[in-house]
Amino acid sequence: MKPMITTFLIFAIAIITMCAVMPAYAIGEFAIGLNGGVTYDANNLEDLTSRYNMAMLMYREADPGNADTSLSQISIPYSPVFGFNARYQLNFFFFRIGCHYTTPFKTVKGTVTPAGGEKNTIKFSTYQAALPATVGLLVPLSSRTLFFIGAGPTYHQSSVSITQSNPVQSPPAPATAFNFNTTDPTLTSNKRDRYSASFVGYHLMIGAEIPVHDKFSLSVEWIHQEGKSHPVDNDGIDAGDAAASSPRRTLDSRGDFLIFGLNYYIMF
Repeated sequence: MKPMITTFLIFAIAIITMCAVMPAYAIGEFAIGLNGGVTYDANNLEDLTSRYNMAMLMYREADPGNADTSLSQISIPYSPVFGFNARYQLNFFFFRIGCHYTTPFKTVKGTVTPAGGEKNTIKFSTYQAALPATVGLLVPLSSRTLFFIGAGPTYHQSSVSITQSNPVQSPPAPATAFNFNTTDPTLTSNKRDRYSASFVGYHLMIGAEIPVHDKFSLSVEWIHQEGKSHPVDNDGIDAGDAAASSPRRTLDSRGDFLIFGLNYYIMF
């Protein structure tokens, strides 16, 4: 929960600062909103999970003794998105600060059981908290019915954790020894690989909004974001239960979000 608390504090400070620097004579509108939606593959794990899936297949097919190996491949689910935002608009321009959080709604996992060996369950846990600051253009069609487009920087807090229950095995002949790192050198034989990082990227946004009441509106928006961390040390545990700091990995926040919102307007 610490990353979310940090993100909330940054959000609150940014809103206070935005209100403080607005000229007293400015004519505009201030709106706050709650939003929710969906994204696919939070933290861009598809390539990594594909490597694990391919390694399982390669292990089973590389030696006739592994023919009885059973496996269940890893699939990436869609993830729900929850957040809130605050927006100040003046004429055809707006400035918005938002916050959204996403994590897969179901466990991301796969299994492989070497012939005569024990089941190895591979689980992925991941979350992403993002703080986008957007400057954009409003295209009004009527009172509060409008299209909008914007872009800006995004502050990310991301985490990825990979666990394996039985990563190194020596099943009885004719099956061969099992180890993901032997099958694919880019993978590990650790019981846990965990990476966390904070970094800055950017995003693009396009959406539309319609009024449903004097002070309420509904919105729908698409956000595309880009961002990569520096290489992060592994907070891991190897197959012998010792601490592991390698391999290092880069966290990737690239992705697309479809978000629906309910907004409340405060008149100035």
